[in-house]
Amino acid sequence: MESTKPKILLIEPFYGGSHKQLIDKINDTLVTVGMETHLATLTAKKWHWRARVSALILWEQIPYLEFEYIFTSSVLSLAELMGLRPDLGKAKKIVYFHENQLIYPVREKKERDFQYGYNQITTCLVADAVVFNSEYNMQSFLHAIVPFLKLMPDYRIENIPENISKKSIVLYFPIEVPKLPPFEKNGPLHIVWNHRWEHDKNPNDFFSALFELSDEKFEFRLSVLGESYADNPPIFQEAKEKLSEHVFRWGYLETKAEYFDTLLRGDVVISTAVHEFFGVSMQNIQVLWHILSTDS
Repeated sequence: MESTKPKILLIEPFYGGSHKQLIDKINDTLVTVGMETHLATLTAKKWHWRARVSALILWEQIPYLEFEYIFTSSVLSLAELMGLRPDLGKAKKIVYFHENQLIYPVREKKERDFQYGYNQITTCLVADAVVFNSEYNMQSFLHAIVPFLKLMPDYRIENIPENISKKSIVLYFPIEVPKLPPFEKNGPLHIVWNHRWEHDKNPNDFFSALFELSDEKFEFRLSVLGESYADNPPIFQEAKEKLSEHVFRWGYLETKAEYFDTLLRGDVVISTAVHEFFGVSMQNIQVLWHILSTDS
């Protein structure tokens, strides 16, 4: 006998970092309350290619079932997927914005690829609900739509922000901190950097400051966490070599317990990011210290 439970399709074309954390949390919660879910994911590699072609890759991977709801991040071009899989059009479609490509920082203006922002706009137009991780993310996206579309050489479209705004809400990113055993801090100042190894997190300024501290023989320990990719900024390898005598932990930590244990052992956690839409890595610190202060 076929299940009468609503079938929910969860899609994450960039299954890593905060994207993985969110979709796994949603999936686990839905399964716990008895919902029937199908999780469609692609590995967290080559973000730009995931944004360009994930609809085409997922086209035949998604089963032909009567889904009642679809939840995806804005990495997916939802409009393209609906064109390739019209059978999915009946489902209620929810898209979640971890960031938005209309104002995402690029090193040079000419590097901003119009297609990424355009895909996100059309994704919103075919979605039934658009969810942002912060008020800033939502407002910056809505206000940037008209000037962004003016990059087109002709034709002007003015009513899109109003159309998207009517179905937009803010839901903050869920953060969970595991229970950790108590310990006593000792040793020199422990500095923690816990972000993606990419240019928008501005690692150059962070490591430049640490190079000066090291040159002045200042005693400190260093933990550089976060996910790295095939094309990491070269400053990371330079820093690993120059600051080797200070390193406590270096690189991505596989378990939440180990990650939060390192944060807890740190004396200061630093962000040098040039731009943030929500800042999950720093919010982890806020939640952790709130729990500690409450418990004490």
